[in-house]
Amino acid sequence: MTEAPTVTGIAAVSEHYEDVAYEASEGIAVVTLDAPQRRNAFRVPMLVDLLRALDRADRDPAVRAVIVTGAGEAFSLGAALDGPATLSKALAEDLDGHTPTGYREPAGRISERLFAMQKPVIAAFNGHAIGGGATIAAAMDIRIGSEKARFGFVFNRRGVVPEGASSWFLPRLVGIGRATDWILTGRVFDAAEAYEAGYLTRVVPADRVMTVAREYANQFVRDTSPTSVALSKRLLASAWQYSHPGSAAADESRAYASRVDSADAREGIMSFLEHRPAVFPPLDPSPAEKF
Repeated sequence: MTEAPTVTGIAAVSEHYEDVAYEASEGIAVVTLDAPQRRNAFRVPMLVDLLRALDRADRDPAVRAVIVTGAGEAFSLGAALDGPATLSKALAEDLDGHTPTGYREPAGRISERLFAMQKPVIAAFNGHAIGGGATIAAAMDIRIGSEKARFGFVFNRRGVVPEGASSWFLPRLVGIGRATDWILTGRVFDAAEAYEAGYLTRVVPADRVMTVAREYANQFVRDTSPTSVALSKRLLASAWQYSHPGSAAADESRAYASRVDSADAREGIMSFLEHRPAVFPPLDPSPAEKF
């Protein structure tokens, strides 16, 4: 791990795991799937390291937003398939996944960690996202894709089933009809269809993906309260469990009441009245307890 001072005086951090690179500076952590020689196809150590990198970013008080991208031409082509026994060997090697209550595959564990993140996570699709590459990104908050990228939930074409909790996340993003189409057929589709369906937040030229992702992430560094963002993420996540909007409104009311006299609210109001950028306090370590 190396650290160097930035122009703001906050240390820039970089670290390289086996197949994942981590860099954090100016409030933004960039997590890069870094096995371009196999187009960032997943092996168990890469997924374990991705989980560690996400956890590190979420625990770092200097990080306000996270970008996940891929090195080279692809975001990730899913599982690295080396032969007919590839998947069974990976299952046996995934020691962390064998729990007393049964096996929990690694993409699902990553999606659960993403769901619990207090920091917003942006998928920057520099290229194709197939299989696990598409499923874990469905659990991220924002997805910015190259106009040349293609996507596919191809599990049924490989004789397995969806993973990464995609059967939960995908219908919530694109609706049950489109999710059924993509998952049951396993067909590969382009960025235009992904955007039209709501899977992608934005489609941009291939050479602009990281620039646009950083511009988007900078909103969280520059404009928003980190505690408000964390609370809003929890409100959005919890609302799905309710059959009536009153329960969601009650959660919002409790969270809102807890914040009206906070340092965040006072700074947000005064910065508006004084026509200046807001300088919000660090993230409340346990914002979910507010409702």
